[in-house]
Amino acid sequence: MKKWIWTIVTVLVIAVIGGVAFTSHHMTQKAYTAAMTTGKTAIQKKNYSVAESAFQEALRHRTNDKLAQGYLTQTQHFVAAESAMSDNDFSTAKSEYTKAQNEEPNNATLMKRAKAALKQLKTIQLKADMFKQIYDQALTQNKGQSYTASNATLDRIFKDSDAKKSYYTDIYNQAVDLRKANNDAIKNGGDGTASSDVTSSSTSTTTDSSSSTGTSSSSSVAGLTDSEKQAAKNYTGSNEYTVSKSQTELNGKTITASQIASARKTLSSIGVASGSFSDQDVRNGLIAANKAGISFKSYAEKNYK
Repeated sequence: MKKWIWTIVTVLVIAVIGGVAFTSHHMTQKAYTAAMTTGKTAIQKKNYSVAESAFQEALRHRTNDKLAQGYLTQTQHFVAAESAMSDNDFSTAKSEYTKAQNEEPNNATLMKRAKAALKQLKTIQLKADMFKQIYDQALTQNKGQSYTASNATLDRIFKDSDAKKSYYTDIYNQAVDLRKANNDAIKNGGDGTASSDVTSSSTSTTTDSSSSTGTSSSSSVAGLTDSEKQAAKNYTGSNEYTVSKSQTELNGKTITASQIASARKTLSSIGVASGSFSDQDVRNGLIAANKAGISFKSYAEKNYK
């Protein structure tokens, strides 16, 4: 009889323990599922801080869960990339977006966003490089006292509808400072006097050509230096600037208008807006492609897309 009683007690204890364990597991599973759902919903709404907290909560209920860990890591990389973009740190942004795109396992929505961001970043970097090249050319002209030509070169930045976007703030402000320096010099008779407002990157020391030659500075036009007058004469439009002869030739022959037009068609065929390139930009691309020993299309796909 006693044996029978103890058997019943044992069975009851096992049942209770098993029930508690089952209930605990069920509650844990429910909490994990709720946390994951919250995280995925937060991603859809671009509320990444909530998503991070939710995936961390999921990991507390299911330690070392690969899916929750993958989602958390991916979200953290994406947030880091967005922060880098806000700071115009394109190199870090590219690295973090790439990690977010390639994380396994991953959230499909976040992966698509990272992929789209990388594509946009490539375009931004290309335009940032273009603005820097334009600025450097204008700075060289400023140092050569070709102030009118320098301003005409800077117009390529100011007339671009994207120039005032936050990605290009630094180079845009430098261009503004350089234009002011050019205008001050022209107002002073084109004698090479630079504005004190220009940034350190565009400040240069020049000599007073009017004092050494006795040239009158009675007007901003009459007071231009010979080199500036010639540069202004050579200037043909807002998308052109004076360059050396070697920058207009391919294998010793002048790059023709038809070659430039053909290159623009190539850019359009691969989905690149050819209108954002001046003729000289196209020439530079043709020359670079030739030096690399590849077709212009291959060069453009590698560097412009």
